[in-house]
Amino acid sequence: MNRIGKLALVAGILAIALAVPIATAHLIFVYEAYVTIQPVTPVVWLYGNSQEVSAVKLSLSNKSNVQISLTIPVTNSSETYVYQALEVKANAGSPYLYVDSCTYTPGPTLKSVEIIVYPTSGSPISPVGTITITPSSTGCTASGSVQLTAGQTYYVDFKVEPLLPISYGASSGTLTIDFALTNQSGTPTVPTP
Repeated sequence: MNRIGKLALVAGILAIALAVPIATAHLIFVYEAYVTIQPVTPVVWLYGNSQEVSAVKLSLSNKSNVQISLTIPVTNSSETYVYQALEVKANAGSPYLYVDSCTYTPGPTLKSVEIIVYPTSGSPISPVGTITITPSSTGCTASGSVQLTAGQTYYVDFKVEPLLPISYGASSGTLTIDFALTNQSGTPTVPTP
């Protein structure tokens, strides 16, 4: 075999030797990432204006099962407005606050109860949203939702409109409201109890 033949043979063997590892080699790069997961409560309920809190005997538990209780004295006036009774602070995301369900234990007949939400730096004249509840002895309906923004704190006002006149000695009624959060825009459908 001549010199050119030997070089061609060596070049062919070299080409095969180089091609086999490239064709069969699988390069795998592994990167390690650390992600810290921190549980965050989407919203936290807080006491509002101290004068209103004492006037409606507000009690609030923000532990495992949030419970908010307040007593609104309703008189023979066209409405009772409780100003800045509560605050709600949004901790994460932009959730929509709405009423998932509600019930009313009969007392004075109520036309409606409005829950008005606006930033603590704002005015109730320009709320970010209003939730309207229509209680009755046979059930309760709710409409509306309020979008909250993370890092923002909001006042929560209550506007109660009774059906007049309220008879002397009428018993107290209890409106139970189950609030919920969703990430959907618009007004969620509220199931009837």
